[in-house]
Amino acid sequence: MHYIRIFIRKIFYLLRQYSYYFFVYSGSRNNHKSEYSYQPLISILVPVYNTKRKYLKEMVRSVEMQTYKNWELILLDDASPESEPGEFLKEKSKINSKIRYFRSDKNGGISVATSMALEYSVGDYVAFLDHDDKLAKDALMTVVDSLQDDDERPEFIYSDEIFRSKIFGIFSLSVKPNFSVEKLISYNYICHFVIVSKNLIHRMGGVREGYDGSQDHEFALRACRHTDRIRRLPYFLYVWRLHGESFSKKKAEICEESSKKSILEYYKYKEEEVGEIIRGYYPFTYHPVRRLKSIELISIVVLDIEGILRNGFQSIYEMIRMTPSDFHLEILLNVGKDRTKFEIFQSVLKEFQDRVQLKILEFPNSELSVKDINLIVSDSQGSYVLFWNPCFKPKNESWLYELLQHAQSSGVGAVCPIIFNQRNELIYSSLLLGKKGFIGVTGNGLKVEEAKIWSGEFVEKNVSAVSRNVFLVSRKNWDLLNGLDESFRSDYWDVDFSLRLLEKNLRIVSNPFSSFVSSFTPKRSFQEYDPKYKVGGSDRKLLIKKWGNLLESDRFYTPHGDLLGSDMYPRNFFHALRYKIWRRRWGLN
Repeated sequence: MHYIRIFIRKIFYLLRQYSYYFFVYSGSRNNHKSEYSYQPLISILVPVYNTKRKYLKEMVRSVEMQTYKNWELILLDDASPESEPGEFLKEKSKINSKIRYFRSDKNGGISVATSMALEYSVGDYVAFLDHDDKLAKDALMTVVDSLQDDDERPEFIYSDEIFRSKIFGIFSLSVKPNFSVEKLISYNYICHFVIVSKNLIHRMGGVREGYDGSQDHEFALRACRHTDRIRRLPYFLYVWRLHGESFSKKKAEICEESSKKSILEYYKYKEEEVGEIIRGYYPFTYHPVRRLKSIELISIVVLDIEGILRNGFQSIYEMIRMTPSDFHLEILLNVGKDRTKFEIFQSVLKEFQDRVQLKILEFPNSELSVKDINLIVSDSQGSYVLFWNPCFKPKNESWLYELLQHAQSSGVGAVCPIIFNQRNELIYSSLLLGKKGFIGVTGNGLKVEEAKIWSGEFVEKNVSAVSRNVFLVSRKNWDLLNGLDESFRSDYWDVDFSLRLLEKNLRIVSNPFSSFVSSFTPKRSFQEYDPKYKVGGSDRKLLIKKWGNLLESDRFYTPHGDLLGSDMYPRNFFHALRYKIWRRRWGLN
């Protein structure tokens, strides 16, 4: 039975990929103009080494078939022992003057070959293409279309891509978010198709040697240190051929070591010390463990006293017990008018009194309003503030360390963990703008052992919004925003706070290496993101009035995805109809 379930899952996985192909990739993009005011020469660099003639032929043909014609193809033969590749490419260069063939005297590896090809190029932009892969016919036209804005012209561009095998044909796809530096550190999600301005390449020092296997990972990590004009094109412009001769099947250890070296250099540039880099949940994913710059007092705002009382203070006891002894906590707890709760709580915390401060508050309602939360935080002493719903308890002892290492990083506004249910299924990794016509929760019951890397739930990543249930923010960033917007009563203040952080060009991070688990089914956890939720209408209208179109789509999600059901499913014929139904259920139509 177990193998039958696995087989069925694989069938559904393949069906999903083919759905993407038919609904997205196969649809032509007819919005391109016949003439553009800016038509740069694009140099396509292809290092070649012992490539089979049939692969070279398909690669060259895909370039020649481009709808955009202002290109040059630079082919650098890295001293291939076999004569066939060179003979074929020489012949092509004689037929087509835009195809230029060069041969190195000795084999130097892919980085050296790419660097040599770059020296021969004369284009304003440089595109990178592997010798056995292909481009979609309108790949360059789509790129040029994105370059027409003189003021915001991107310097680093990447697209979605297709994985193709000899046996299965199109069997997987890589659907990518807007630029996410934390995700790029976790693994090279950018990969192909990459187009970079020649000016940026010169500023960043060209193509470096010594990173073969992960040279594209190193290049992207270095590029983002020199420009913020990075754009994702949400189209499948590149076909990555996977076969027995592809690099992706070989030299895994070299690849991993090169990526780790690139990550260490990135953090050295940022002046952040990395203790170790461990393997992530998947092959070729990485989790850098940085040393904390300082260990300071953490203020914990307990959002729901009823959640503590329901499990006999067990959740807060477990949280403190699973926090390393070198962390000092200030717990801010609203007990209402019942002082007996305070006495019970004191006895629970007695063994931790050397590192835990307790501050009792007496607001009349057990559910805190936005105004109450602002008052509580203003009265707290911690350098960092953790908002916490005690319905969820830490799953691993490194939960706080993992949140802090991101919160202390420059440019990070807030950080959240992921949350599991009792069946070890993911119920939350972030909030997703636009889901079900408004806002939703990512996760959808995924398990680590069953999820694919492209789901993005189990890698460190940037997100658009976090839930109030558990997230950490520095006092500095809290003060920068002057706390929460008190126009909100009790709902959606977390989304508003997140969007205000993004407005300040601060990043929000979801870290799967800090995880929580639901101790029971909470009454007030994510219900405001269910269309059946009838309360909070005034706060919902206020959020929509304040942020408008920003709530309709998520920058860290593909526009081709179905925002109605499970995450990362392709849109289909019924999407528009279902979208209208969901909007009506929210009361937004």
